[in-house]
Amino acid sequence: MSYTLRPVTHADLPAFHTVMMAAGMDSRSSLNRTTVADLEGSLFGVGAGGFLAWAGAEAVGCVGYRPDGEGTLTLNKLATLPSTRGQGVGAALVQAVENVAAEQGFDRVLLAVSQFNLEVIPFYERLGYVQDSAAVYAHASPNSPQPVVLVKVTRGDPA
Repeated sequence: MSYTLRPVTHADLPAFHTVMMAAGMDSRSSLNRTTVADLEGSLFGVGAGGFLAWAGAEAVGCVGYRPDGEGTLTLNKLATLPSTRGQGVGAALVQAVENVAAEQGFDRVLLAVSQFNLEVIPFYERLGYVQDSAAVYAHASPNSPQPVVLVKVTRGDPA
């Protein structure tokens, strides 16, 4: 499958939301309660953004990011349509966020995996992310179990 990545715009919010909802997340996940208005606040806040993967006129993947404290860029809302999995779309979206982190001088990318979506951890580990029990995900939903936090150093000494 051929696809292209481009930064998300306000006009893309419905497509971004559609991909998220079609990803097949466990119904208990707070991701399923995300609205288009929530996306606007998350994707267009100070220093925030995101990308959509397009196969022709169809959005097939999405990812968001936002600063999370000193030196950390948080990757969030990664989703791909089930029909596109295993074709490199998710990895390309993660790489796009890592590129933003490196270009903007962030030391690391942090992400949180819902307790209802633990099967995706090996995907992130293959991309170089490691579980960090000391790292804190500042945007965790207070009504959900604590997520598993993974981190990847994007520059500097990992120590």
